[in-house]
Amino acid sequence: MIRYCLLFIVYCLLFIVFGCSSTPRHFDGTDEEREYDALQLRGKWEQIVEKNRQQPTQSLACRKVVCLAQYRLGHTDQHVVKECLSDSREVLTSELAAMMMSDVYMQLGMVTMAQRAAFEAMVKKTGVKDSERALRRLTETALITGQYELALKYIGIVEENFSSKEWVGEMRTLALHPEQIRQHEIFNKLRENYENTQDQFFL
Repeated sequence: MIRYCLLFIVYCLLFIVFGCSSTPRHFDGTDEEREYDALQLRGKWEQIVEKNRQQPTQSLACRKVVCLAQYRLGHTDQHVVKECLSDSREVLTSELAAMMMSDVYMQLGMVTMAQRAAFEAMVKKTGVKDSERALRRLTETALITGQYELALKYIGIVEENFSSKEWVGEMRTLALHPEQIRQHEIFNKLRENYENTQDQFFL
C-alpha cells in the first residue's frame, strides 16, 4: 500500500510539473497501433485477425492484440496467449502501447499486470491532457484489488479534469461501498480471479 501511495504522489508531481504545458501533442504510438487499438476497444476480433492476415503487423503491441483476438475467437488457448505475452516488458514503448497491453491483460483477467501497464502509461505522459484512459484503468484496478482510498484519489483527478460525471458517480459509489463490487458483473469476476491467482509481474 505504501508503494502505491508513493507512486501516486510521483504521478501527482508529474501532473503539477507538466500539466500546464500548452504545447499541442497527440496520444502517441504508430498509425498501425492506433488502428488496432480502435478495433480492440470495439471488440472487433474478426477484423483484427483478418487485418493481420492481409498484412502482418510490425508492432509488438499489435501482435499481442492479435493473440488476444485469436483467443477470443477460440482459435487458440490461454497457454498460447501467455507464451505470446512472454516479452511484455519490451512492448511498452509508448503510452498507447502500454494502454493496449493494459487492455489485453484486463481481457485475460490479469488485474495486477493491467495495473502495472497503466502505471507505465502514466510514467510516459507529459501532462494530464491524455490521462483519462489510464486514470480510469488505475481506478478500476484499485477497486478490484481493494485499494479504495487510492481509487478515490484517482476518481478525484478524473472529476477535476474531465467530463465523466456518470462514470465518476459509479466508481465513487463502489469505492465508498465496496460490498457492492460483489454485485458488479465485470468487477466481481475480476476480483475473484485476482483473489484466486498468484500475484503477477511483468514476464
